[in-house]
Amino acid sequence: MKKFLLSTVALIALGTTANAADLAARYTKAPVMAPAFDWSGFYLGGYVGAGASKNSGFDPTGSAAGVIEPNGYGFNGGGTIGYNWQLGVAPFGLKWVVGVEGDIGYLDTSHNVQDLNDSFRYNSKSSWVATLRGRIGVTDGPNLSYLTGGYAAVGTKDILTNLAGTASVSSDKARSGYAIGTGTETMLGGGWTAKSESLYIDVSGGSALLAPSGDNVEINKHRYYSQRFGLNYMFGANKTGPLPQTDWSGLFVGLTGGSAVGNTHAVGVLGTDGTVGIAADGYSVGGQVGYNWMVNPKWVVGVEGDISYLGIKHSNLNYNNGAITGTDASWVATARGRIGYSTGPALLYATAGGAWVNVKDSLAWNTPTSSSKTLSGYAVGGGIETVLKGAWTMKSEYLFIDVGHNNILESDGDYLRPSHQYHLFRTGLTYRFNWGSPLVAKY
Repeated sequence: MKKFLLSTVALIALGTTANAADLAARYTKAPVMAPAFDWSGFYLGGYVGAGASKNSGFDPTGSAAGVIEPNGYGFNGGGTIGYNWQLGVAPFGLKWVVGVEGDIGYLDTSHNVQDLNDSFRYNSKSSWVATLRGRIGVTDGPNLSYLTGGYAAVGTKDILTNLAGTASVSSDKARSGYAIGTGTETMLGGGWTAKSESLYIDVSGGSALLAPSGDNVEINKHRYYSQRFGLNYMFGANKTGPLPQTDWSGLFVGLTGGSAVGNTHAVGVLGTDGTVGIAADGYSVGGQVGYNWMVNPKWVVGVEGDISYLGIKHSNLNYNNGAITGTDASWVATARGRIGYSTGPALLYATAGGAWVNVKDSLAWNTPTSSSKTLSGYAVGGGIETVLKGAWTMKSEYLFIDVGHNNILESDGDYLRPSHQYHLFRTGLTYRFNWGSPLVAKY
């Protein structure tokens, strides 16, 4: 660890002869030095965010073909504890930071539905999540970008009930597995930091259940995506020097990409009973353009548009019948406003606006049918954008997108209407033109 020391002011006194009346002093001004930033030490904090599930179950006896795919989303929030060590120089003039972190929090991804044309309902609930992970990242001083991975546990409850809700069976267990993810953390001053972090958690494994209807089901895959926005306090003195101030105004363009999860439910209509869950994930990659205005030294407003390839494609054979349902989302676009708070080296922002997704949904018994349509709706989310170097910035962003229903699908007398929600966990690389002046960090 390298510490920056401020130079002392040199005082030079010049004497004169015995009959001189004044003593003149000249001062040499110290050069301006970049402040020291130290990520080492113990920290505590909390986080809030959103979680989405991607679960799957089958008949372990083999009597019934097909699967059920419980998927839902909800609130995620809890507490964090950890320790960092700031090490030597990394590539490009950065420094390494390694650490360990533990957390425990509430996670709700419950979604209770009736299986299509069957006499039972299913739900795969989550109540809490805990992880113990290592972190490794690089810092430019006030900003830290990192990878993380380690142990994870989730409190799960798989439930099968009859349609009247008067009888049920369940398996309530803490299941263990792993968590991997990425994040961005930035110093706020006074020992405080803010972070944006995305985690993928897999605690697959389940217990066989015999439903009141006589159906055998085992939810054998429990997988979760979590987006967390956290606030931490680092203990110890002299963790943060004066934060460099940044002019965020102007036009920007860039690339964006990351993982994506779809929550699709094809709901029976026009006399068809039940719902088909389609638990799909994939990735997005595309471009973005926007413009920011700094309304004062701390607050930023802006507009942003993006369009991306959206690789979410999945189909399944529904449990205990011959229906094959599928969804294929090929691209996504948004046009949003942003409002953010500038810490200097980072911009913490919320965003909302319109969203469009091109989707093809399909249903097939003996006669296949499909509907391709560009659905419209809304997008809400938030993120942290940090200065990399010069006019380059990087952001960690989460978007929740709801584009509603597609057209009704009909096959051999069954009618389903799919609805679509998406979760985008994105990293963006942006170049800012800043017409007024170049993007600079001023100490």
